[in-house]
Amino acid sequence: MSGLADVRIEEPTPLQNEVIPPALQGKHLLVKHEAGDDGVFLIPALQKLTTNGEVSGTRVLILTPSIERVKEIDETVWAMGYHAQISSAALSMKGIRTEQEQAIKDGAPVVVANPGRLIEILENHELKLPHVDLIIIDEAHGMENYNLVSRVKDIMQKVESDPQVLIFSKSNNKATQQLSSALLKDAQVIGFDDNAVSDSKEETTSESESQDEKSQPENQQEEQEDFELDQQEVNRKLAEASVSVVLNPEEKKEEEKAEQQDSGNQDEEPEPVPEDLTQAYIYVPPRAKISTLLAHLEDTLTDKIVVFAASKRTTDRLFRIIRKKGWGVVSINKGLKQEYYDERFGKFTSGDMKILLVGGLSATEVELDEVKQVINYDVPNEVEEYKYRAELVGRGKAARMVSLVSKMDKDDIDEIVKKVGYAPTEIPLPEEVKEKKSRGKGKKSSDKKKSSNKKRDKKRRQPKKEKKSNGLPRPSYDGLSGGKEGDSNGKRPSPSSSDGAFGWIKKLFN
Repeated sequence: MSGLADVRIEEPTPLQNEVIPPALQGKHLLVKHEAGDDGVFLIPALQKLTTNGEVSGTRVLILTPSIERVKEIDETVWAMGYHAQISSAALSMKGIRTEQEQAIKDGAPVVVANPGRLIEILENHELKLPHVDLIIIDEAHGMENYNLVSRVKDIMQKVESDPQVLIFSKSNNKATQQLSSALLKDAQVIGFDDNAVSDSKEETTSESESQDEKSQPENQQEEQEDFELDQQEVNRKLAEASVSVVLNPEEKKEEEKAEQQDSGNQDEEPEPVPEDLTQAYIYVPPRAKISTLLAHLEDTLTDKIVVFAASKRTTDRLFRIIRKKGWGVVSINKGLKQEYYDERFGKFTSGDMKILLVGGLSATEVELDEVKQVINYDVPNEVEEYKYRAELVGRGKAARMVSLVSKMDKDDIDEIVKKVGYAPTEIPLPEEVKEKKSRGKGKKSSDKKKSSNKKRDKKRRQPKKEKKSNGLPRPSYDGLSGGKEGDSNGKRPSPSSSDGAFGWIKKLFN
């Protein structure tokens, strides 16, 4: 009860009133659900954990396609389950792999995961999930891309129990239909047409058989009609995007032939990066990243260029600079309102704007159909994200990919090269940047050098701040009663049994 009060849940929403009772009864559910009301599935999930007494192993598994959603849900689980001492683990494509692997081995009671990262860990370590009681599919409509439906089905093969399944989706699209057909048993439908589950089973039977034969990602199957006149070319591109990277060229050729004959093993997420992709990098000198980007854009300016950056702050700065050039630029970023996102992204896809700046978003979250160039302004710190962006080239959605590699990016690019098996081709620094760099060196006076050295020496003498090493970051809730981040002096009273959260939750659960 204190957990519900901490996250400001004082009375059930209309959807919670509909969903929580059948969920607690153990029924399978298909629910029309807009993001924002996570209590609709977390309340029954945590209630099941607390009423079952001491648990061992992972009991609740929450799968979501979005990296950001993993973080949001994990934080809410932690806040709601703090007083009940319910621990959770977040497995996202951007997380620290070693910590995530250990969390699965330790059997965290609640696991919130991206399907790709979870199946990767389970397969690499030959692990099973024997004790799962409840599986929640969040934002099922977003599982259409990057073969995530197939990933979820692979995860189900690792679940040895017979869990209850709750599917929450914004729309009853193809992904939702396929998941409902494969996972739900005698399901109750809330928000959709009552025949949604039965209809999806009939509609997806033939599609599922076709998928098993071709094993193509969902987004490619949807686009297949556009390429019917050149099926051979489509198959060639699929084979290129799915080939394994090995050090022995002869082994690689044999694998390519085998995969062209039988594509049933094309189930990696993200898929290995083929060596013959048009990939390159530019080594950027200190304090010259923006000028290098501008010079490179000017030399290669074409329609539809996507620039990936690590944050909104970076894209905002680049937007202001590029806009002054008159090249036609829009930016999207994590947290942008949907209406603004659609408007800006629409201007780019329609060709009105040539350059799309993407801040803090994964390539899996941006629906790109065709671009001329993908630029990594910030080298991704996860190999998987690099592979996601490379897939845009491998699948013919982009002509080439260029990474701007500074001294700070060296460790990340080294790790990428190590995992991928080879290095991208180096592109020379643009002449304009070279000239600017040489002019800058000539203008430096000895006094400025001495001043700069003094500043550096001063910085070196300053003691370094200790870094926290207490695991993944946890949220701070101002009203966390009795918690480390909250009020421990009793200023915030506990809810009484006559009103507030206690009253309605007791009424539901009793």
